[in-house]
Amino acid sequence: MERYTYEPLPPFHIRLLTISTTENNQLCAAIRPVPFDENNPPTYSALSYVWGTAGFTTPMKCNGNTILYITPTLAEALRNVTTLLRDGESIWVDQICINQQDLEERSQQVGMMTGIYQCASKTLAYLGPPTPSTALAIDLIRRVGTVARNMAGDIFLQDREERNRGLAFLMTKEEISIEESEKLGIPFDDIASWDAFTEFYDRPWYERIWIVQEMLPSRSGFVIVGTFSVSWDFVKGAALWHFFKAGAVPKRHKPSVRGIELTANMDLPWDWRVGVECVKELSGRRAAPIFRWELARLLAMFRRRKATDPKDKVYALLGLSEFDLGMGDLKVDYAKDVKTIFTDTARAIIKGDSDRHKPNLDIILQARRTTCKCEVDAEPQAGEWPSWVPDWRQHSGTGCTWGIGEDFKEWHDERNAGKHIEELSDIASNPFVLVTRGVVLGRVVYVSPYRHFSEMALQGRMREARDEFMGMVSSYPNGQEVDIAFAMTMMGGVLPKSIVDRGHTDRWYADNYLNCIDILSMPNSTPEEDQLRDAKVMQYWMLGFEYDWYQIAQNAYCERRWYVLDTGHVGLGNYRMQQGDIVAKLVGLSMPCVLRPLGDGESYQFIGEAYCHGEMAGLDRGVSPGVEVTAERPLEKIMIV
Repeated sequence: MERYTYEPLPPFHIRLLTISTTENNQLCAAIRPVPFDENNPPTYSALSYVWGTAGFTTPMKCNGNTILYITPTLAEALRNVTTLLRDGESIWVDQICINQQDLEERSQQVGMMTGIYQCASKTLAYLGPPTPSTALAIDLIRRVGTVARNMAGDIFLQDREERNRGLAFLMTKEEISIEESEKLGIPFDDIASWDAFTEFYDRPWYERIWIVQEMLPSRSGFVIVGTFSVSWDFVKGAALWHFFKAGAVPKRHKPSVRGIELTANMDLPWDWRVGVECVKELSGRRAAPIFRWELARLLAMFRRRKATDPKDKVYALLGLSEFDLGMGDLKVDYAKDVKTIFTDTARAIIKGDSDRHKPNLDIILQARRTTCKCEVDAEPQAGEWPSWVPDWRQHSGTGCTWGIGEDFKEWHDERNAGKHIEELSDIASNPFVLVTRGVVLGRVVYVSPYRHFSEMALQGRMREARDEFMGMVSSYPNGQEVDIAFAMTMMGGVLPKSIVDRGHTDRWYADNYLNCIDILSMPNSTPEEDQLRDAKVMQYWMLGFEYDWYQIAQNAYCERRWYVLDTGHVGLGNYRMQQGDIVAKLVGLSMPCVLRPLGDGESYQFIGEAYCHGEMAGLDRGVSPGVEVTAERPLEKIMIV
């Protein structure tokens, strides 16, 4: 029998198929092209599944007299989802309905995929074969999902205020007691059911980046395991409730897939949406309501998810973004390489954001290099990748695991950051170079060897560091006392509420914080030492050195180093910074950054974020309320490669 041959698709068409099986359980499909109009779509379901690592080895009879080879996982999925399809009902399946060998068609159809899933009457997510505990898991998921719905109301409605109120209640971290769980009908001591619950979410499907585009816009979703099925709303609601409320459930097994957390994080805030035309009255209509999110946020939130083709780290999210509404110029094109796609994406976000209120260079903060080795094979060689372009193949996060400091919102100066506007001539000369404009605050003359607050605080080095800085700088550039400048820098410039509420000033803080740190460094190996240390800690606790103080300091000085500029300024910068780097403010970037001069004397490498004490105001259209632009420190062109 001949292989199935794809005919070119007419414009604004998709392929649909109907599935049947022969007496010997061989799959058969009828494939046909149909016109596709999101305002008046055909009736069909859409499939979400894992392609798997095996090749196209399973034959499927197509249109009566040809054979199409598909992956074994898809064959298994099709055999099981047919139980949820009416006789003759059409289904859309990417592996079959898109000619995967035709890059032009693939690019065009992937660009339509959000609309395809949004217009489907239902989305069927096949997770794989069942286990002995699947029935038990689905029973508990339905009960937990019901509890979540009763607690938060219908969190899946599109009304913004109603939905936000419900989610705020549901997504408040609290630990439900065993007694309370029994009253809710989901007792935590039912170990077998909760083990089954955890196992249900421990499947590769939850890690796929494509499920974001497949499930978020879906009007009605069902999760299928073997012949078992459960509503996606229950699966999603149960995951949210477990993530925020079920701390008391015994953790007996460590899953290989963080499916519960990944599902809980699928619920994107309304405040992130753009181009919203989504109102409750539109629910149930033939054409689903339109809502999209900012691509920069989607890329940051979902970059840990897996994609077989790294290009899909962008393309799987593009249809959910503002670019799908025509709010920017970025199209799916599989003929481009990964470096070009990621560079074009970063530049399109920069250009698109220039028309909105946000600082449009902040996307380069996603380019900070991670120390995580989970995708080490994807890390480019030095010099092969633009330092300002995020490599979304790399997983990312904040803290010691990732080598990236905690985002510190007080540093952001969105109001005065200004807007980066790039000249076409700048792009034409080298598409992988970012030509910015900014003010150089100074050159780094000293970098601390310590990259964590705890290294200094608990090993008695903080006082030593303060004295070292005071030995370098006799007067601070903005007139502030030198010891206060250092003390505030270690906090990222922010005093905690517990200290401010007691009426303490920065002068008081600078006089007392080292004494508190010295107490934290006291020995406590014996009961007597521990008792003495606790008593002294409590004294300072009462003065305002509460947990939030230590947490702010740890977050500010995590995966960063304190540094000194040749101007006498002190700050905190990305831990990769070194002597000879510069700290600069760029128009359109909401915080200063560390740049490394390259040998050509004209260009720089982007290293990461920086806090510079006394210099945190932004550059609004090149005029900064916090920087006097003078002949000694002018606004200049800065090329980042």
